[in-house]
Amino acid sequence: MTVSASTPSSGYPPAHGTRGDAVLAPRALTYLNVREGATTVLVTTALAVAIAFLPDPGWRTALWVIVGILAVVSLLIELPWLNRKQVENTSYTATADYVYITRGWLWRRTTVIATAQILNVEVVQGPLLRAFDAVSVRFTCISEVEGLGPLEPRAAERIRATVLHAQAEPAR
Repeated sequence: MTVSASTPSSGYPPAHGTRGDAVLAPRALTYLNVREGATTVLVTTALAVAIAFLPDPGWRTALWVIVGILAVVSLLIELPWLNRKQVENTSYTATADYVYITRGWLWRRTTVIATAQILNVEVVQGPLLRAFDAVSVRFTCISEVEGLGPLEPRAAERIRATVLHAQAEPAR
C-alpha cells in the first residue's frame, strides 16, 4: 500500500513543508492588499506630518525623500508581489487528529497542533474582513494561540466543527 506524503495514514501530519489540503479564501489577496495599502498610506501620512514639524529644513527634505521612497517600495513590491507570495504559500489541513498549517516562501513555517491540545477555536471577523466576506480562525492552546486566515466563513466553520467534534469523541 502506497501512502502519499500529503495524506498520511494513522493520524500523523504531513512532512514539514508539504502543502495542506486547503488554501486561503480567494479574496485573501485583495484583503491583504487593501489592509497593507491602507497601513502604508496612514503611516506615510503620519510620518510626513511629524517631519513637517522638524525645525531643520535640511533634515525635513531628506526624511521626506526617505519616507516617500519607502512608501513607493511598499506599494510597488509588497502589495503586488509579497502579498501574492504569502497567499500562494499558505495552506492548511484540519483533521480529527491535528490542524496542520504551512506558510512561507523563503522561510517555510509549519505548525502542527494536535486537536487534543486545542482549548478553543475562535472565528474572528473585524470590519475589514466583513467587507470581504472572510474570517480568521484562532486556535487557543495551553501555551500559545495560532491564527489562520483569511478564510471563507464556511471553511472556518468546517475547521471549527472538525476540531470540536474530535475533542468530543472518546479517546481512541
